[in-house]
Formats: sequence, C-alpha cells, structure tokens
Amino acid sequence: MQTPKDEILKALKKLVGQENILVERTRNSSFGDYTTNIALILSKKNGKSPLEVANDLVQKLHEEKIEGVDKIESAGGFINFRLSEDFLQKQVLEIIKLAEDYGSSDIGKQKKVRVEFISANPTGPLHIGNARGGPIGDVLSNVLGKTGYKVTREYLNNDVGGQVKQLGQTIYYTLNPDKKPEEELSYQGDYIKELSVKVAKIVKNGSADKLGKVAVEILFKEIMEDVKKMGIKFDLIRYESDLRKKVPQALKTIQKVLKKKDGALWFAPSDEFLKDRETVVQKSDGDYTYFASDIAYHKEKFEDADKVFDVLGGNHSAHVPRLQAAVKAMGFDVSKFKVILYQYVRIKSGDLAVKMSKRLGKFITAREVLDEVGKDAFRFFLLTSGPDTHMDFDLELAKKRANENPVYYVQYAYSRIHGIFKKQSDFINPNVSLLKEKEEIELIRHLIKLPELLEEISENFSVHFLTSYSLELANLFHKFYEVHQVVSNDKEKTKARLALLSATKVVLKNTLDLLGVEAPERM
Repeated sequence: MQTPKDEILKALKKLVGQENILVERTRNSSFGDYTTNIALILSKKNGKSPLEVANDLVQKLHEEKIEGVDKIESAGGFINFRLSEDFLQKQVLEIIKLAEDYGSSDIGKQKKVRVEFISANPTGPLHIGNARGGPIGDVLSNVLGKTGYKVTREYLNNDVGGQVKQLGQTIYYTLNPDKKPEEELSYQGDYIKELSVKVAKIVKNGSADKLGKVAVEILFKEIMEDVKKMGIKFDLIRYESDLRKKVPQALKTIQKVLKKKDGALWFAPSDEFLKDRETVVQKSDGDYTYFASDIAYHKEKFEDADKVFDVLGGNHSAHVPRLQAAVKAMGFDVSKFKVILYQYVRIKSGDLAVKMSKRLGKFITAREVLDEVGKDAFRFFLLTSGPDTHMDFDLELAKKRANENPVYYVQYAYSRIHGIFKKQSDFINPNVSLLKEKEEIELIRHLIKLPELLEEISENFSVHFLTSYSLELANLFHKFYEVHQVVSNDKEKTKARLALLSATKVVLKNTLDLLGVEAPERM
C-alpha cells in the first residue's frame, strides 16, 4: 500500500531529480507529520540559502497536490508536511477494510531471506543470554514476511567438534568416578550429573565419543522444547555434522586466500575485514574448525537466498569480520549479509539481581524464566531494548497484572476494546468526519504509522521499535477512552468512535501478532 511518505517522496524526486531524499516523521506534531532536509542539501550545490531553496520547493510542491497532504511549510531550511484531517479520518475505514493485511507491503518483492538465530551451544541447556536472540530473530522474520520477503527461519546445531568430545569425556568420568581423568573436566554444574543419568539410560558402557554424541542429542531436544515454549518454529535445522561434508568443496572456492602454515590450513585474505589477521580452517591433525563449517554454511545460504541474516550474541563480535571476509572471498555481495549482535541479559527482581538456578550455578536458563513469566512477557520484555544494549529483565514486573507492566498495558488495551464491542458492535456506514477531537486525531495519526514502521524495520532491523510503537498506541487509546465517551445518545458519533476503536483493535492485533504475543479478549 502507498503511504503518505511514499507520495511525498514521489513528488520530491520528480521536482529534484535525485533518488537519495530523506523524509522522516517529525518528532513534534506541531511541526506537521513529515519533514525533509532536502533544501539544506540542495543549497550546498547551487549556492542559494537553505530558506530560499525551501521556499521555492514549497511553492512547486503545492502545485503537485500530494494526496493526503494539507499544508506544506518551510522552517529554517526544512520543509514540513501536514496531513489533512479529512485524509486521517478516511484512514480509519481503510484500516478496517484491510484488517489483518493492514501493514503489509510488497517491498521485499518475494526475495528469499534466510534468518539464523539462537543456534545455542549444544553442550548445555539454553540460557537466557542465547534466548534473547530468539524473539529478535523471530520478530524480524515476521516483519520481513509482512513486508513481502520469503523468509526461512533456521537453526544451526553444532553437533560435532571439540566441545562435543569434551562433553563426552566429562560424562564418561562422571559415570566412571573410579577412573581418574588426566586433566580437569571441561564442564561443571549439577546439570552434568542429571545429563549423565539420562545418557546412561540410552548408552551402557559407551566410549566418551559416543556419550558426547548422545548427550548433545538429548540437549538439542530440550532446547527445541524451550524454543517451542517461546512461540518459535524453525523452518530449517542444519547440523554441523552434515555441513562438515560440504567443507572441502567450499574451501575450493576460496583457494586463493588459503595458505599452509605450521602443518595447518589458514584463511588469510588481505581485505578490509581481516587485513593481516589469519584464521585456521583445517588443523594439523586434519580436523576442520567450526569456522570452516561456517564457510560452507554461508556458501549454502547465499546460493539459496538474496539476503542472509545472522543473529548472534555479542561475544561473537570478533567472528563477524571473519564471516564478512569469507562471504566476500566466495564472491557474494557482503552488503546482502547482515549480522545483528545482541548483548547480555541480567535477571532482576526489583532492584536485586537474581541467581535463580541452584542446579546450574553459573547461568539462568531460558526455561526458568519462561516458567516464571510465560511466553508473552518473555518475548515482549526481551524486545524492549535495542540488541546492542545490555538489558535488565525484571521478573517481578513481568509477572504483575498492572499497567506498569508494559506487555499487560498493551494487552489490556486490546481486551478493553474487545469488551466494548461485546456490548455495542453496530457501526454500519460511520461518518468518520465526526472524529475531530484532539485525542481522536492523535490516535489515528499513530495508527497509520504502522506500515511505514514495518518498512523501516525491514531495512534497519530494529525490532524493538515495534514494542515502543505498541506501548504508544496503547497509551493513546487509554487517553482517548478516559476523556471521551464511546457509546452515547449521539448515534452518529457513537458509530464513528466505534469505527475508530475497530481500527485501533486491528492495529493492536496486527502488532501483537508480529511480536508473537497473544491479543487476549479477556484479562
């Protein structure tokens, strides 16, 4: 669907003759709905003052008669656009008509996108740190799907390699305490004892290698159970054991940047990503490294998709340049490769840090938090901050059934509207021109931001903007509802306001669906 922003951009491109034009929402509605700095940019090129350029453009823009735009004004070199009240009112009916399709667009043009996320370490339970990538990757996938991309959600199970062997050795000595290990065991915590008991029920007197293999299979099943509780379903599970078979062929494609040194094979490109930093892809004993598997995996991804997203923990930041260099070395477009890094999560209860897991000691599992707060609060809270910031997850707040709990506040707005429609639902042929009050217009202004927001997220991947949007929407609804009576003796105004609430309900539902959070009819 065409948005007002699209119409403004179209008119500006026609007049200016260039593609790179920035049109943004104004931060203060008193300046209008949209603004552009194009006059400042053009003034540097033609020697005129920004105000002079802006005034000239304003005059020409008025002649273009941009649909939905009521006023166009210059302000200090900026050009501001205000939407007409008539246009805003009509959007109420448009939202109701489009219903679940509202917010959809075709900007993705059905291009294939692969989004990998979580891909947790297979040697222990899924902890809250890795789990933060779950809602980020899942909601990004939802938004990309809504904006016209064909999305594959995927998970990499690192089911082979040194860490699996070390886990097997740990379990072997746990099951055979009479045999003293030559070195300190790699894995600690009571979960190892519990895992060893589960492994022993499947394997009797097995080797360390066999025990490790069975252990990661058990842990993988448990991680997938946690993923399901988070409301996530993967389209594709890739196993490192399968990818290892593709490594020789993948390495052939980058032979020019490989070199032998100290009996090992090294990835040694000289580019803007790694420069003089070299990375082993095949050890001197012949074993491939995890990075070698990554090369094969990303070769597979790019041969299948137009864009590739990796959602990784912040501790992988040093790994990103290696991946970028590998993508470039294989001849793929690095600009189509996006890595989202997310930071540490601290669990709190009010002002106190929480150490929930007596069993695991060193980390809090995703399952513990899910069992405490449920899927909706789990997802919403993990999405309230940008991924590049460390975040505090307040357990007590997440469990509260009160407006101070953000997910409750948004869900309550939806259930409140549903409750109104249980009593009064007739709004056939509403006269939306009656929606003139400040709170009504401000609510509509926010409703129509959703399509643009989704397009922006599909380009900047900032999925946390969606929780901010939902909170502001709930806030504007509650403000309207507290000031104005919806159902009254004025039948025409009642129908108009019911139509407004119907549109609000549509947008709330669509937003919560994208967040993977329930839109409850009763609370």
